[in-house]
Amino acid sequence: RRRTELQEKAFPEWASLEAMNEIYEMARLITEQTGVEHHVDHIIPLTHELVCGLHCEANLQILTAKENLSKGNKFDPSWFE
Repeated sequence: RRRTELQEKAFPEWASLEAMNEIYEMARLITEQTGVEHHVDHIIPLTHELVCGLHCEANLQILTAKENLSKGNKFDPSWFE
């Protein structure tokens, strides 16, 4: 429930729900086709002590479940240098 509330607060008016749904659908299809579970991850976390990411298509990426779970809620500013 808390995660849903965070996503709703972080959802900008200009974000494309259609594009975001396509990303989630792609993750589902990749999981189905490969047999390896995939997740949709926020590149910049929605909540973090250094940043506050948005719930929008530009901030989403598809990762294997293993990669996503090992990433956790990490953010490293050097990713953007």
